[in-house]
Amino acid sequence: MILKIVFTAFVLMCIGAVSMPVRADDDSMKQKAEEVGNDVKRGSKDASRKVKDETCELVNGKMECAGQKAKHSIQKGADKVEDAID
Repeated sequence: MILKIVFTAFVLMCIGAVSMPVRADDDSMKQKAEEVGNDVKRGSKDASRKVKDETCELVNGKMECAGQKAKHSIQKGADKVEDAID
């Protein structure tokens, strides 16, 4: 009888724990979402610049695209610094 009561209480506690909404800190969730967004944004910028560099080299040759490639590497460094500041 006591075992049945203890077991029933345990089951009810488990059901209560599962049904309780989990509340996360809104600020930390927003911050993490912003960080992920920044990472995705930086990655897409980097990928598009690489595609532009490769396309330029295929169409125009390496010498004509050296300035654009240097510009993109500077922009990549600036993006890293900007991301570090945020």
